[in-house]
Amino acid sequence: MNKKNDGFDWKDSIEPIMRKAGDILLSYFGKHLERKAKTSHEFVTEADLKSEKYLIESLSNVIPEAAFMAEESGNNGDTNNGYCWVIDPLDGTTNFAQGLPYFCISVALTKNNIPHVGAIFNPLLNEFFYAEKGKGAWLNDKKIKVSDFKSIEQSVIAIGLPYLRKKHGHLVEAIGTIARSAYAIRHFGAIALDLANTACGRFDGVFFPRLTWWDIAAGVLLAQEAGGIVTDFDNKEVHPDYISCVAANTPVHKELIDQLKRP
Repeated sequence: MNKKNDGFDWKDSIEPIMRKAGDILLSYFGKHLERKAKTSHEFVTEADLKSEKYLIESLSNVIPEAAFMAEESGNNGDTNNGYCWVIDPLDGTTNFAQGLPYFCISVALTKNNIPHVGAIFNPLLNEFFYAEKGKGAWLNDKKIKVSDFKSIEQSVIAIGLPYLRKKHGHLVEAIGTIARSAYAIRHFGAIALDLANTACGRFDGVFFPRLTWWDIAAGVLLAQEAGGIVTDFDNKEVHPDYISCVAANTPVHKELIDQLKRP
C-alpha cells in the first residue's frame, strides 16, 4: 500500500464518505428507534448499523487490503500490511436515540496500531475535523490548536463515565476533586466529539476510563496534532488496549494527571 508515498490525499477520499454517512444518521435523527441490546448496559440502533455498513463498504474501496475494526462488526480482514480502519459509525448512540444533539462519526486509519489519519464528523453542525500524523489538525478549512490556558482553574474540563457503574470507583472521587479546582466540568456522552472539541480549544481538557479503541483512535490523533498531550492516567502512551485516557495542553494535562494519579 503506497498511497501515502504517492502523495495520496486522504482527506479528499475520506471526507465525502463520512459526510454521506452523516446524511444517513440525520435521516434517522429525531425519529423513534428500536433499541437492540448488545450487552446488559449497551444498545444499538438501525442508524448505527446502516452508517457502519456504508462506511465499511466505502472505506474498503479506498484501501482494499486494509483491515477494519468497527464498533458493531468487530475486527475483520488481513492485518499483514499493518493498516486498519478504526470506525465508530455513531459515537453518542444514547444521545442520538434520546434526540440529544451531541453525536458524531469517528474514523481513523492506523498503521501497526498507531493513528496516521483521523477524522471526526459532526453532521448536525457540518463540522469535519481532520488530522494527519505530522501535518496538523483542521476543522473544515481552518487549522486548529488546543487551548492555551495554563491551569485547571481557568479550564472547562470534559469527562466521560463508563456505563458500568461498578467501574466508577476512584474516578468519581477524582471528578469531585477536579470539579473543585476547575472553572467548569461537562459530561456530554460522546467522547470522540469531546476529543475533537478539545483539539479545537472548546474544551481545555478531557478524561475518561474504560472505553474502546474506536471511541478514541481518531480523537487521539486530532488532539496530538493540535498540540495536545494524550496519555493514560499513569502518563503512559495510549494504545488499543488502553484503560484510561486524558488529553489537554501541556500544563493542564500535568495538573489532571496529578489529580487522577492520587490514590
